[in-house]
Amino acid sequence: MPRKNRSAPWAAAPGGGLDRRRLLQLAGLTGLAGAGLLTTGGCSAFGRQREGTVVFVSDGGEYQAAERDAWLTPFQELRPDLLVAEDVPKNYAKLQAMVGSDNVLWDLVTATGDFGFGEDRESLVDFAGHGLPLDELMPRYTHDSIVGHTIFSNVLAYRTDAFGGREPGGWADFFDLDAFPGRRGLRNFPSGAVLEIALTADGVAPEDLYPIDFDRAFAKLDTIKHETVFWTTGAQSAQLLADGEVTMAQVWNGRVFNLQKEGAPIAIQWNQHFIQADSLVVPRGANVEHAMDLARFCLSAENNAKLSQYIPYGPTNQEALDLVDPAMVEHLPTSYLDIGIDFDNRWLNANRAEVDSRWQNWVRSA
Repeated sequence: MPRKNRSAPWAAAPGGGLDRRRLLQLAGLTGLAGAGLLTTGGCSAFGRQREGTVVFVSDGGEYQAAERDAWLTPFQELRPDLLVAEDVPKNYAKLQAMVGSDNVLWDLVTATGDFGFGEDRESLVDFAGHGLPLDELMPRYTHDSIVGHTIFSNVLAYRTDAFGGREPGGWADFFDLDAFPGRRGLRNFPSGAVLEIALTADGVAPEDLYPIDFDRAFAKLDTIKHETVFWTTGAQSAQLLADGEVTMAQVWNGRVFNLQKEGAPIAIQWNQHFIQADSLVVPRGANVEHAMDLARFCLSAENNAKLSQYIPYGPTNQEALDLVDPAMVEHLPTSYLDIGIDFDNRWLNANRAEVDSRWQNWVRSA
């Protein structure tokens, strides 16, 4: 049933988030909108009333718009018996609080990197036995309660008009302010590859990055700290490059693609890119059957390949690699896996607090 011919009560609210009041109206629970959706006893009345609903949660923006176009809208058209709704943004603490209070309002949630490997795994449903194409997925990005659905990368992006035609060969050149002058852009987030980038630039082999040598990483970062702009959003990282405020930056590859489409003189050095797999998780207490139905749809080879039509991220279904639009192949991290570096998500999960504390102390230091 075409979306344009329906009232589309499942559509996202302006800005990409779930129109929660509309969804409550459909469930007959509008009066609970300001009450946290809880009844006495801690059980979610909304949760009981929404058996015919599946709520998908991601990061918003262009990414969630791509997921909507590739997956959510086609799935809704295939399953008119279900109300497909969206919420934004994902928040792991909130997810765990929902599970702990038996007030689960999310069904299928995107997750990155180190989530789901430690105690937080207890909040998640295992995927085994639900008919997902687990044997087709890249095994390094999948375990019992985490299934990778999309691959993106932290890449070295640079302005092609900044260095007289010379191209940086990797992260060592990122730290070479003499040969490649200009300010740098790095993400202000400790688990977002910045420490690993510093160690790689200092000559540490990928297999030796963990456990992270904090002293060595921060010593390397000290050499460019005075010439570094620390960004917090993908849009900011792209703007820094587009405006020429930095000549090189750590950015997500999708942001570079958008700049290149606009004609900006910016290129990617894929060597030593840091690979991240965005995953799907299902909270305990969710509408598991509907969540798994949607997950199977997203992860099938045909549909997993479709996301790349809308955003330059690669599929994790290995059978989807041959189905990707040929015009997009050169822009996808999956075309450069052999020169990429994976995170040790188990180590990062176990050491998240120390990584964050050490980073915050360094950022605040003179």
